[in-house]
Amino acid sequence: MVTLGLSITSRHLWPVFFFLGRFILQSRLRHPLSISQASTLSASTQLIHQLFYFLDEANYPQLVGLFMPQGTWKRQGELLTGHAQILQALAKRPTTQRIRHVISNAFLAASEPASATLTAYMTAYRFDNGSHQTGSVTISRPFRLSVVHAKLEFSDGRWRVADLDLVPEFEFAADSAPVAASPP
Repeated sequence: MVTLGLSITSRHLWPVFFFLGRFILQSRLRHPLSISQASTLSASTQLIHQLFYFLDEANYPQLVGLFMPQGTWKRQGELLTGHAQILQALAKRPTTQRIRHVISNAFLAASEPASATLTAYMTAYRFDNGSHQTGSVTISRPFRLSVVHAKLEFSDGRWRVADLDLVPEFEFAADSAPVAASPP
């Protein structure tokens, strides 16, 4: 046994070295987001979840309230600017469709105190046979997968969408098109 003077032995110091080593390791593995960025990510993700929920529920007045007054939305190849244009475009959506947008893999691409850019994936599931349906419906595939780019601004005590761009990545084959069997 090695003595270090003052009657302290290495046997007494191992807990100090153990916890000191853990502290150094943990300090190097800290989460890359600051508390402020984590709060912004949470609020931004909540905002985008609300936006697509209001879209799915056809609650368009609530949806446009999540945009800045002159906010833009690049939707289905058309650039919509301001609440009136967004409402006008949404009024053309079929009233018989059931659609759900699932948002995943959200992260902050940029963050400042009063602005942020959120990037996420959006998978859409759609059913429309021309009549209103109650209860569960059966679909065989998703409708589309897009990348969401949302530029957000903090104004009047809350986050709102300044610019929303949905970039389609995958269009899924129609149910009526048979899939060719692959060779063995």
